[in-house]
Amino acid sequence: MNPLVFDGVGTLWAHDMQGNLKYIDEKISSVTFQAQFDWEKVMGGDSGYAFHYTAQDLADKVSIEVPRFSPALAELSQGAETVEGPVKFDESEEGVLDATDGYTLKGPTKHSGTFVVGSDEVHLKDASGKLTRLERVAATPTADQYTITAGGEIKSDTANDGKNIIVIYKWSKAAGTKTALSGTRRPLPFKLVHRFELLDDRTGQKVQCQLTIWKALGGGTLDISQVRKKPSVNNMSVEIMEPGVTADNPEGHAVELIFGI
Repeated sequence: MNPLVFDGVGTLWAHDMQGNLKYIDEKISSVTFQAQFDWEKVMGGDSGYAFHYTAQDLADKVSIEVPRFSPALAELSQGAETVEGPVKFDESEEGVLDATDGYTLKGPTKHSGTFVVGSDEVHLKDASGKLTRLERVAATPTADQYTITAGGEIKSDTANDGKNIIVIYKWSKAAGTKTALSGTRRPLPFKLVHRFELLDDRTGQKVQCQLTIWKALGGGTLDISQVRKKPSVNNMSVEIMEPGVTADNPEGHAVELIFGI
């Protein structure tokens, strides 16, 4: 096989040790595999050369850079737990109390959610930005109080007509995704496959390639930062483990590079 130049990044996916597909992404920024083998010199006598070399533990390195977030990536790299079902969001709004209609929360309708009754806190905001918290009451509010309906309609005393308010509250959705990171989290092993293609410089033909890590353990940095005009980048460090002998890996290889040429 002719020497090949590694240029380009293909598709990456991972299965757990039970064979379930956990993650797949075709927008990978980089996949780096560096096989490293080191020796320890055994010296003796007057020679400046070693008379024996003892093999050291393998120090292969694998890293993956992904320019977008995925709950599955959080699970593989950080041991996060992701569940699907009802979720609640915290929200904030600023509005003006109308003399007739008061103020109705816009977030639940805008996001197709439901206002969570009892989650609200309302503050008057004056021209200098000072906030004064109002007390929630069931009916007939004074200038220091307010009422709110199950639909998110807020009213106060006529003394507050035309004044700005800040409202902090929660709204819910019946279906959502929640990824939780615990202080005792620990990633689980997975099988990693990286499929890509190269170009044979001599023939100009495409060469199909694959990197397989039979048993990997994730780590690294999961970036969920928000910086204006800059996408977040997630870096997953992958540790290679001894996989053992299985039906689809009868020789118990830890890593395989396959070239269709």
